[in-house]
Amino acid sequence: MRKELVRTKQTLSEEKTQEILRDGVYGVLALNGDDGYLYSVPLSYILYDGSIYFHGSPRGYKHDCFARTKKTSFSVVGQSEVVPKLRANNYKSVTVWGTLKPVTDLNEKLEALLAMADKYSKGVEDNEEEIQHSLQYVFMMKLVPECITGKEADEEVRRTGKLG
Repeated sequence: MRKELVRTKQTLSEEKTQEILRDGVYGVLALNGDDGYLYSVPLSYILYDGSIYFHGSPRGYKHDCFARTKKTSFSVVGQSEVVPKLRANNYKSVTVWGTLKPVTDLNEKLEALLAMADKYSKGVEDNEEEIQHSLQYVFMMKLVPECITGKEADEEVRRTGKLG
């Protein structure tokens, strides 16, 4: 696992990296698919208590892939703007490497699902009732980070040629 960026001037601060993870709407998770193929899947998520939580059905292909994946990476793009005249993309992104673990503790699952509901359906009155109803049936995994990197390239960096 690469821990440091080659172009060090593009490294985001820890604060900005955490902001992108906290505020991102979705990210792409790499899972072990069938026949040696990777399965990269876009997922909604919540950064909660230092880990990244995902939920879904306890059946199906994604669930099967979760079950056979231990170490993975997850990427979130916080900004992407194509700048045609520079043949470039102004972007901010974060990649998290870590270990996937099933969430089996009902209190932990409840807290993470409530945090996710607060992020994605703030103001909806029956969030907690819906979560309580499905708590036993929802499959949940958490990604425990081992390494987090944030990177950006903006027009000024590209224009001046200061890429690292």
